[in-house]
Amino acid sequence: MTDSDTADHHLAGQPCSPDSISADQNSAASSAGTSALRDELHALQVRGADPDSTPATKFLAYRDASYLALDLRDLKAGMEHALNCLLWARASGDARLQVKAHVTLALAMMESYDDAGARREFGAALTLAGAIADARGVALVAINVSHFELERRNYYQAAQPLLELLHSPSMRALLEPDAQKLWEIFHINFVVAASETLLADAASASGAGHPPEIERQLAASSALLAAKLEERHALSLLDTAALLDALTRHALWTGELPVARALADEHVQLTSTAEFPLLYGRALLDRSRVFARIGDLENAILDAGQAVGYFHEAASELWEARSREQLAAIYARAGRYREAYETQQEATQGVENLYRDYHQQRALVWQIAQQAREAEVRAEAMAEAALRDPLTGAPNRTRAMQVLAELHGRARQDRPSAVALLDLDLFKRVNDTFGHLVGDAVLTGVTHLLSAELREQDLLARLGGEEFIVILPDVTAQQAELVCIRLRDSLHSASWETLAPGLVTSGSFGVAVLDGGQDITGVLTNADQALYAAKAAGRNAVMVAAKQADIILSMQSCL
Repeated sequence: MTDSDTADHHLAGQPCSPDSISADQNSAASSAGTSALRDELHALQVRGADPDSTPATKFLAYRDASYLALDLRDLKAGMEHALNCLLWARASGDARLQVKAHVTLALAMMESYDDAGARREFGAALTLAGAIADARGVALVAINVSHFELERRNYYQAAQPLLELLHSPSMRALLEPDAQKLWEIFHINFVVAASETLLADAASASGAGHPPEIERQLAASSALLAAKLEERHALSLLDTAALLDALTRHALWTGELPVARALADEHVQLTSTAEFPLLYGRALLDRSRVFARIGDLENAILDAGQAVGYFHEAASELWEARSREQLAAIYARAGRYREAYETQQEATQGVENLYRDYHQQRALVWQIAQQAREAEVRAEAMAEAALRDPLTGAPNRTRAMQVLAELHGRARQDRPSAVALLDLDLFKRVNDTFGHLVGDAVLTGVTHLLSAELREQDLLARLGGEEFIVILPDVTAQQAELVCIRLRDSLHSASWETLAPGLVTSGSFGVAVLDGGQDITGVLTNADQALYAAKAAGRNAVMVAAKQADIILSMQSCL
């Protein structure tokens, strides 16, 4: 699978589900196909678990693993990988990846029959895509919402997000060269949704009176698909199957029954040689419907009966129940009422099993979601811990450099800040005289003491040993000097008698300005030179670096 918006065919009206083989294929070929898919899934899982991979790489691996697990009908694994996909999308900080991750999780929930959860995730994806002006993301959500409604046979509802997308600025995203697949699926889903909506209107005594725009766009979209089908030699099996399915439904709507029969025959022939029993079953079920419209009820019964077997083979309880319902209706139409009754009973039992499995699946999904939330909390805690000094709890050098990088970018926009390096005076003497435990207690105490003197937006970080850095956003050199004098005085006047009688601590400060004129290394060099001057002046002092890097002016004598 590739890193595209349509990494699998869950986006289309015809999903790929290569979970077992059809009855006329030999078992060796079947095992080899399934084994290869499971090997691919394992490789994706290994890639996702690689500690050296970037969050974006992990996102992609888990997204593809989720889709592949769903194709293999391993709903538990599909849900777990979808949740990991969202976790790493968030870790990447890339909101566009998060949009895609929410869509992946929605599709996993859809396959688990958690429709409320799927709609919630689609809503989260759409809100985020709108907030970041991600037109491609908005289009992706609309097309997948349409697919969700198609799978639930809510055809008019499936057409609505596509019509809204058609009239929105986000539709332009489908005209980009790398959005060709999304563009095709938009039209495939629209043809299916609109054809079925109009067929239902025609069958209704009252008629729903849907807007004429549906018919106009249906004519345009079906013409585009017909032209695309002419290139079938260059299309994949799945793409061709989706086109044939959509155009068959359109031909039923227009009443072109010979055309519908020819398209349905080609659809069945195409999928009969593939290792996708769910695709083959749906092709048979669609042709059964065409036979029923033509009046050939025996062939309609034959195809629907075969479809039941293939859906059972594919472990697709939903489609097995649907195919039994269609078979029962054709039996009744043919006057074979006993068979119709027995088939309907089996369909009812299938729906009851599906309902039971749904509740069991919901409980399992809740457990997986809870585990994912706990894992996310642990990951956030680990990420926070990685930015803190384990002894004092203060931010560490890594965090300080992150903040300096942010402020350096602001400084280039005429928003200068200040940086001060702090070194505790004669700290080795504290360790030698009072012991390292007292020394560690002093470092922790200094952290709490000085942090309490700073604003919420300021940062005190421990660089290592007895050296700290004070970062003061949006202040001048003169303001930073006054802040550091206050810190110096608080440090020198603090009582350490409870730790060790006679213990006194002081610190020297070197201040430099972060104004965008120098890189971060240059600013820190200036601060270090100022700190050296403070030490040379007798310690317990504050020195400010001049703009000329090698000139240090004494702004405060040692007390």
